[in-house]
Amino acid sequence: MRLSPKSLLAIETIINGEAPRGQGERLSPYRTLGEITSFFRAFGERDIHPRSGAPSRSSYTSEKLEKFNGTEDMSRIICNALDFWGEQNLSPEHAAAHINTFLRRDGFEIIVEERYVGMRGDEELTEPYFVVRSLRPKVLHTPSLIKLSEESISEHVAKARAKIESGDHAGAISNAYTLIEGMLKELLRRQGVTFNENEGDIRALYKVCAPGLNLQPKGENLESYLKIILEGLQKQVSGLYEVPNKGSDRHARRYNPARHHAKLAVNSAFALCEFLLDSHDYQSKRKKQSA
Repeated sequence: MRLSPKSLLAIETIINGEAPRGQGERLSPYRTLGEITSFFRAFGERDIHPRSGAPSRSSYTSEKLEKFNGTEDMSRIICNALDFWGEQNLSPEHAAAHINTFLRRDGFEIIVEERYVGMRGDEELTEPYFVVRSLRPKVLHTPSLIKLSEESISEHVAKARAKIESGDHAGAISNAYTLIEGMLKELLRRQGVTFNENEGDIRALYKVCAPGLNLQPKGENLESYLKIILEGLQKQVSGLYEVPNKGSDRHARRYNPARHHAKLAVNSAFALCEFLLDSHDYQSKRKKQSA
């Protein structure tokens, strides 16, 4: 994540607790040089400043931001700088809006998420936290993401469930969608079916993939109960398409998904991919036996 000098200056202002240029009031708590030094210790820095000859707060913060610019730690630095909820009647969201003025020009944006923290009776308790997301289009190279095995599916689901536990419900839903998309594309490659590699709609991918797995609900030789199940499977794919469009970090979200919604999406994706894998293996064995 590489940022422009203007974005770095805006971040520096928030870390140091100084009033942005042209504004008379601070947007974040004032930090002493010692507090700024402690702030960067969370990212591996171990500076000890002498009593005399210590750098200024501005020069020290600027030096550290330049060092971390272009690294994965930069997004964490931004989020940690904004983690002052309830302090001195200052609004972290106002500070985030100030940084966003410059950050968006670099192709990034700070957004507020809600993290699950527990229950109070029947009420689900959450707390806000910041996430830096890219505004650039995501290119998913799904051939390298998905392999046809139960172990690989479980690995992807485990990562999604870890995101749920960390409170990143939107990220978990996005992971679930990526798993399904990659699985369908890999199955189509194994079937030798021509399809659009850039297709991101799992409904369209499933429609092309289903015939080769004998999963069409209108099959003449299918029992009525199987037809109902396969029709339900089509609806499940449609539902898993809609949820990420509204509640994941793949697109601008319309709502912040709850923990149980994220669990439903991830568990449904897991069950679907296992069933697709089993169907693929079954059809492959049938072809070998009839050959």
